[in-house]
Amino acid sequence: MDIMTLSGFTGCLTKAGLGIAGTADRVKFTAPNGAGTDFAINGIAYHLADGDNVDTGAAAVQAVDTTCLYLLLLDSAGALSTIKGDEVLNTNLTNGTAVQWSAPTTNKCPVGGVKVKTVAVTFTLGTTNFDAAGVTETWYDFAGGMPLAPQIS
Repeated sequence: MDIMTLSGFTGCLTKAGLGIAGTADRVKFTAPNGAGTDFAINGIAYHLADGDNVDTGAAAVQAVDTTCLYLLLLDSAGALSTIKGDEVLNTNLTNGTAVQWSAPTTNKCPVGGVKVKTVAVTFTLGTTNFDAAGVTETWYDFAGGMPLAPQIS
């Protein structure tokens, strides 16, 4: 096989420690090792120091009584971007429908995500607090690449 046809690895190399930031509509990176997050894009390694109050960017309004996955990605400069997945009605989740992760953007590393469930309220990424009344969030740190399976509940 010609070496030029091989592609480099893209994925998170250490646990990012994602969670609600001091400003509750933002994200924090607090790697358990205290040394920040290591990740790779196309075979090149990068490092992001731990940080609080990282801006998520904005996304369309998430409807009342839905669950949605938001994919968190880093570029080579360590800038965070977010991709909002498709919303699923909460009643459909209890019937076995799954929420799917979005495909990552080229030249960005998926380091984790957050699942947001709304009950009787809407949610707007970058505006609504992750700990607002009627909002439940679950954080995911990725190891290597993207999860193979969707989230069922």
